[in-house]
Amino acid sequence: MEEEYQDYPEYSEYPDEYDERPTPNKRRRKRKKRRGLGCLGALLYLLVVIGISLLLSTVAIFAANDVFALVKDNTDLSFVVEADTLLGDLSGELESCGIINYSPLFKLFVRFTGDNTTIHTGTYALNPSFDYQQIVRVLQRRETSTVEIEVSIPEGYTNAQIKERLIEMGVCAEADIDEYLNSYNYKHDYLQERIPASEGWLEGYLFPDTYKFNANNAKMTLNKMLNNFKSKYDAPIQEGAAALGRSQHEIVTIASLLEREAKADDEFARIAGVIYNRLSNSDFPRLEIDATLIYALGEHKEVLTDADKEVDSPYNTYKVEGLPPGPICNPGYTALYAATHPEEHNYYYYVAMPDGTHLFAHNYEEHQQNIQKSREAAAQSPTEAS
Repeated sequence: MEEEYQDYPEYSEYPDEYDERPTPNKRRRKRKKRRGLGCLGALLYLLVVIGISLLLSTVAIFAANDVFALVKDNTDLSFVVEADTLLGDLSGELESCGIINYSPLFKLFVRFTGDNTTIHTGTYALNPSFDYQQIVRVLQRRETSTVEIEVSIPEGYTNAQIKERLIEMGVCAEADIDEYLNSYNYKHDYLQERIPASEGWLEGYLFPDTYKFNANNAKMTLNKMLNNFKSKYDAPIQEGAAALGRSQHEIVTIASLLEREAKADDEFARIAGVIYNRLSNSDFPRLEIDATLIYALGEHKEVLTDADKEVDSPYNTYKVEGLPPGPICNPGYTALYAATHPEEHNYYYYVAMPDGTHLFAHNYEEHQQNIQKSREAAAQSPTEAS
């Protein structure tokens, strides 16, 4: 039997689409493509690393410049702390004033150095050229401020008024000025007889004038005023006091009464004469000066009542004989000079007129007439003003 053969297609007749083997050219192209992508990624990575490094370096440079003040403006600035506060909480204000550039960095510095202490009310001398440590030292008062603040102290101010003015102007913090005003023993020779220090012991000796004070140094501030008193209590005043047989403290006390009672310059010596006439005449054991009573009351009153005149105080010259125990304010030179060069006359009374001048009387009857004139003038003053 003959075998039957089946015809099969030749190999070459099968389609080539099933042959997936890449040709040599295709393989080379894929390798080049992968190699190009790898180089681009490496370049991008390098650029990112360089960029981050530059950014970090820039941040570090700016931060270091702020912390160490390497290149910053050199300008004196007054920095005011309005209320006692922690140092770290002032970082925003320091940045706003241009003293530092980065408040979070300063706050971080304060935290890690352990310097976050309370900063007291006052005015501080700072400069952008200060490094962080210098700023901290100034604010903590380890260094004396160089800021000068001009302050005018009027004649007749009490110590309480001077204290208020110095605090208001940012010269001193209240806690500091209280210490040096009432409990510090100054070395001035004219104060030695009154040591130890006590509350109010400097009343009368803080000479009224216009000053330039360094901020945040209460001791130096008060010392400057005491030095000024010493220079103003000059030879003519000392010679006048010696001629009257009066101590310096008595002269300052009398001058303080004049400062509060007199308004016109030509009346200081005349009112001084009234005071000395009363002090030397047993018929007038009490000075009966309104200004001393107001000081005793601790408040200003336009009209004093009979009840006011009964207040129990060594400064109430309606009840206490002679001079009060000390000054009732800080007198200026005119008052000090008048206290040592009183006008000689026979007046024992005076009453104020609406314009600040006074009517003087030799006796009580004449004084009553002057009081009536004063009242009539006061009644007419509002009508004239309208």
